[in-house]
Amino acid sequence: MRNQALYRQWQMLHLINQHRLNGISKGELATHFGVSKKTIARDITNLSSCGFPIYEDQDMDRANQVFYYFTEGYRLPDYTLNYEDILSLSLASKLWEESGLVTSDSIKGILTKIETKLDKSILKFYRDVQKALISDGTGTLSDSDTVAEKLSLVLKAILNYKMIAFDYYSVQNQRHSHKEVSPLAVKYFNHNFYLAGYYKKIDQVIVFAINRMEKLKLSDKPQHEVDFDSRTYFDSGFGIYAGEVFPVKLQFFPPTSDYIAERMWHPSQKITRLKDKSLILEMPANSLSEMKKFVLSYGAKVKVLEPKELVEMVRAEIKRISLVYSGKLNESVLL
Repeated sequence: MRNQALYRQWQMLHLINQHRLNGISKGELATHFGVSKKTIARDITNLSSCGFPIYEDQDMDRANQVFYYFTEGYRLPDYTLNYEDILSLSLASKLWEESGLVTSDSIKGILTKIETKLDKSILKFYRDVQKALISDGTGTLSDSDTVAEKLSLVLKAILNYKMIAFDYYSVQNQRHSHKEVSPLAVKYFNHNFYLAGYYKKIDQVIVFAINRMEKLKLSDKPQHEVDFDSRTYFDSGFGIYAGEVFPVKLQFFPPTSDYIAERMWHPSQKITRLKDKSLILEMPANSLSEMKKFVLSYGAKVKVLEPKELVEMVRAEIKRISLVYSGKLNESVLL
């Protein structure tokens, strides 16, 4: 609702500017935006408090209507940003903030340059939009500055068709190893950046978490030529890690079923509503471990129907969880 009001007020400024000679009436504005005259009056008050010199005049010659004008000689300042630009900028900066990279000097510098080019009243409006958008900082990486440096180097390698070398820690295998890969594409997922890189040693494109790369160096060697489509690669199945694609069928129960129905989990997903208000979500996946995490995050509000391997993995994890809370946990259970 807050963003809708900001958008309406922004358009209102341009309508007043366009009708600066004869004014535009409160009724015309209410009809144009499909809101009440009280809402228009409140919007005008908000815009005036932001510094826009708007005044109203009750014109007896025109059915005693209230008309709005800018004060004489004032016109909206010329600038290169429109409402959509400001909203896009705000959304982009919030995304960077979620990733933990908004503190990098390059991003801060860009925002500062933009701000210095804006009229004070426009700048206040921009800052109001920023305040209306709240980013989610939960689960962000603690070493965001280091990630920014690594991401910059990886992107440089991709753009210059160079290979990279690094030491890598695999959480799944709990092992350190040295890698030399051809970087192909980067995806932002769950507050982290992931690199799809061609690893010639095993002749495969595999995914690396950029925050786990150590001693990262840009190589003079040219990238290997690989037939690679980043969109197809990352969208083949649910999650970030690629592998053999398999179908998944999950049943979600209310009220979680409504939450699931609102969202796009995969471009080729299929949702079937059932009479008991539960739903069936069908989609492709390529990582059993990622699907297990997804399923467990919804507790008893979801049931795995297919595949059988995922059913067994979830059952086994539930048993381990039960042992943790019963105090019967030992090291062998976790392995």
